[in-house]
Amino acid sequence: MTSLALLIAVTFQPTLLSLREASSAQASALLQSAQGRTAAPEQKPAPDAQKPKPPPEADFDLLAPEKKPDAAALAAQARIQRESAQRRTLLRLHQIGGYATLATLTATVVLGQLNYMDKYGGRGDYRTYATPHTVVAYTAAGVFAATGLLAVFAPNPFDKPLRLDTATLHKAAMIVATAGMAAQIVLGIATAGKEGTVAQRDLALAHQIVGYTTLAATATGYLVLTF
Repeated sequence: MTSLALLIAVTFQPTLLSLREASSAQASALLQSAQGRTAAPEQKPAPDAQKPKPPPEADFDLLAPEKKPDAAALAAQARIQRESAQRRTLLRLHQIGGYATLATLTATVVLGQLNYMDKYGGRGDYRTYATPHTVVAYTAAGVFAATGLLAVFAPNPFDKPLRLDTATLHKAAMIVATAGMAAQIVLGIATAGKEGTVAQRDLALAHQIVGYTTLAATATGYLVLTF
C-alpha cells in the first residue's frame, strides 16, 4: 500500500505543478492587463475630427469678387463730391438772394407807383418818391443780377433730363423776370429822358406795367420752390 501511494504521488506531482504554474501565469497576465488599462491615458478625438466637413459642392462663392475702383473712378467720385458741396453752398446763397430780390423789387414797385401818382395823379409833382424809387430800383437790379449769377455758376455734377417740375417752372419764371428787369431799366432811363413831353406819361405807364409783371414773375419763381 505504501508503495502504491508513493507511486501515485510521484505520478501526479508534475501535473499539479503544471496546473499551479499555469494558474500563476494566467493571474500575472490578468494583473498586467488591468494595470495597462489603468495607466493608459484616455485618448480624445482631435478637434478637427469633431467638426463636420461641408460637402465639396457647397464650398464656393455665389457672388463674384467685388472689383476695386480704378484711379479714374476715384477721381470722378471725388469730383462729384466736390461739385455737390459747391452747388449746395451757392444755391443756399441763391436762396438768400431770392429773399433780398423779392423784398427790394417789391419796394421798387411800391415807390414807383407812389412816384407815378405823385407826378401824374394831380398831386403837384413834388418828386417826393423819385429819388428813393431810383435808388431802390438800381439796388433791386444789382441784387437780382447777383442772385441769378449764383445759380448760373453753381456746378451740376449730374445730368438732369428736361422735364416739367418745380425747378423748370422756377427757371421759366425767372427768365420772364430777367427780361422784365432789363426792360425796366431801359424804360426807366427813357422815361426820365422825356421829361416835359407827352410821351413821358406813356413810357411811365409802360414802365409801371412791366414793373408789376416783373414782380409777379419773381414771386412765382420764389413760390414754386418754397411750396
